[in-house]
Amino acid sequence: MILSTILLLFLLCLTANSSVIKVGSGKQFAVPSQALTSAAVQDGDTVEIDAGTYSGDVCSFLKNNILIRGVGGFAHLAAGGKNSGGKAIWVVGGNNNVIEYIEFSDCTVPDQNGAGIRFEGTNLTIRHCNFHDNEDGVLTGANDSSDIVIVQSEFNHNGYGDGQSHNLYIGKVRSLRFRFNYSHHAKIGHNLKSRARENYILYNRIMDEETGNSSMLIDLPNGGKSFIIGNLLMQGPNAENKKLISYGAEGLKNPENVLYIVNNTIVNKRSAGATFVHVEQGTTEAKIINNIFTGPGEVLLGTADTVTNIHFADVTQAGFRNETNYDYQLLFGNPAINAGTDPDSVSGTSLIPFYEYEHPMFYRVRPLHYTIDIGAYEWLPMGVDDNSSLSSLSVYPNPATNYIEINVGAIHELPLQDICIYNILGECVLNLMPARIQIEEGMRIDISKLAEGVYFVKIGNETEMFVKE
Repeated sequence: MILSTILLLFLLCLTANSSVIKVGSGKQFAVPSQALTSAAVQDGDTVEIDAGTYSGDVCSFLKNNILIRGVGGFAHLAAGGKNSGGKAIWVVGGNNNVIEYIEFSDCTVPDQNGAGIRFEGTNLTIRHCNFHDNEDGVLTGANDSSDIVIVQSEFNHNGYGDGQSHNLYIGKVRSLRFRFNYSHHAKIGHNLKSRARENYILYNRIMDEETGNSSMLIDLPNGGKSFIIGNLLMQGPNAENKKLISYGAEGLKNPENVLYIVNNTIVNKRSAGATFVHVEQGTTEAKIINNIFTGPGEVLLGTADTVTNIHFADVTQAGFRNETNYDYQLLFGNPAINAGTDPDSVSGTSLIPFYEYEHPMFYRVRPLHYTIDIGAYEWLPMGVDDNSSLSSLSVYPNPATNYIEINVGAIHELPLQDICIYNILGECVLNLMPARIQIEEGMRIDISKLAEGVYFVKIGNETEMFVKE
């Protein structure tokens, strides 16, 4: 009790001592670089930057636990060819920083690797940002203790054009969590390249579209513990490389090398040969489950367990709502409907897709009922918005017999709180230990001892019904 009180007082002191620093016309600082390099910004502070264009404003800074955000729209750092330290628009050091609602564009450097953000610290979260027309979008160094989280952000037209720079390039870090993002039209380089030990690539739209000429959609050159779930992936007719997803091509150098590609919709329109998935020899485990592969090419180069995937060689026969406009939702009668396999979980991480990408850079709860569909979307009748009536809490399978998996729709993990299962009389029949549930990690609950009937899962203010058979 004493320890808890001391901790609470410590946190309150931190909050009390933090400041909000204002940037913009007539504010404390006129441009972002003045604030971020100033001693006025201390660890734990918030820097609010008015929406608008800040031409040629670049800087390097070393801060910890700060939140930098655009206010009233995007704060656009239009570098106009300038850079800080020969590296980036922002060279970010320090630990545990969060950046949101910032637009980064037009950075160049002599070595042709100029980034929107060059990250040299530990732990970075990027939310609702836009990176375009740089030589790299985001570029991180090697740091085995660092976790990178990128959410609801757009990357496009980054790359010098030599194939060595990319929309984003994550170095040898502990983990990358990349979800609800839109990465497209990389210039010759990859739309996503990561050397992280763990990769959670979930519910994104990663595409060349009609005019793009990227190399690969996803390149994981050193393997790692990697989950590619619920994405919309499309290689265009002008793609430079025939591989859409490549795993371990530069050597399986990470401690654990397992790959799970589950419930994605993957389209190829490159006629000059294509390989949808390349798995390097020596990979400990690779599973490819419930994916729709569309267009010409070989589905797999290498070895993997493949379960209930569909390959439509002709894109026009894939049964999508509007393929030419990249709407890959299923039409009635598509053989992918109710044709999937329960992907289960591995090492405590659920392989079940609880969400669907919703353009642009958003998500919705995936309506999981009975047998899961193949691909990134569950079929719904035209005109039905299943998400409008759903809680952000989802339960699968439903009905269920021995277990349920639950997941929540918040982008950040929920506060520590009870998870209860109630019967129709409102009695809590199963009370679980308080737990944190993250968006990429479902929680499995044993319900085998419950009687058959209707139940409700309640977490905080969210409730969802399920049926025990």
